[in-house]
Amino acid sequence: MAKFCIASPHKDETWYDYRLYVNLKEMLESMGHVHQAGAKNRVYFLGGPLKQHYPKVGQFDPSANNIALIYCHFQKLNSLNQFSRVFVPSEGVLDYYAAKANTSNESLAFETKHPIEILRPFSSLKPSEKHKPKYTCDIAFMGTPRVRPIVEAIIDIVEKYQLRLKIIGPNWSLYPGNPAAKKYWVAKSVPYEEIPLLAKEAKINLNDHHHNMNDTGAVSHKYVDLISAGGFVLCDNNSDAKSWYRGETFTDHASLEALVLHYLKNEDARAQQQARQYEVVKQQTTRNAAHCIARYFLE
Repeated sequence: MAKFCIASPHKDETWYDYRLYVNLKEMLESMGHVHQAGAKNRVYFLGGPLKQHYPKVGQFDPSANNIALIYCHFQKLNSLNQFSRVFVPSEGVLDYYAAKANTSNESLAFETKHPIEILRPFSSLKPSEKHKPKYTCDIAFMGTPRVRPIVEAIIDIVEKYQLRLKIIGPNWSLYPGNPAAKKYWVAKSVPYEEIPLLAKEAKINLNDHHHNMNDTGAVSHKYVDLISAGGFVLCDNNSDAKSWYRGETFTDHASLEALVLHYLKNEDARAQQQARQYEVVKQQTTRNAAHCIARYFLE
């Protein structure tokens, strides 16, 4: 079997995307591949500019089998032509790079050795039949404390209707937005394996995206995790969430309020929507992603 390494900016468990690194690494190893620092098969998780050095990978080596797995901040990549293979998370991102390749002053940088492929965000989670009352609430949100329109909007709705909100993530005592957010902060993190328990106990799981992901059309791995875990999810106005994932999205405070009130009152509607989305994501597993990537490993 092949030897591989993974270049990720998130090799620290305080980052949600750390689980992408752990889950893919463990799945590739379970298939018989060997994780080795500096191996010639190099998978690059790209959520921003390509760095010239990554721990346990080393300097970027043009002679290695460099495989790009792009998942956000697409506009921060200045080229793709240094990669053997390129994966993107959606049709919207595929179209974005196709337009780049057709721009005269950027065409060479974005020409790829092989056609770009779509590898949608993947998950290692499944719904759980267990219960954990500590996660019980009307609405749950996981994330870091940058100012988030979804949090600003939901706090107003929660306080207006006296709903139960749980915010989970590091350092929410430092949240620079609505100071009321701090009183809904209940934990620094949720163990990855307990996300299905949170998804089940929260009637509504909120998820947001960077603006460029909404505009280009690509959802996060967290969004797919929550659906795969059996959660009912509302997210911001993301074109990929609406088109591919058949998701419920909001555009402003009023539309979020209407969706929250409708789904809190209607358990059957929540279950039907969750089942619709689960049918979409059930094949977007870490195992399937690992097989897709490993096809291009060199022995």
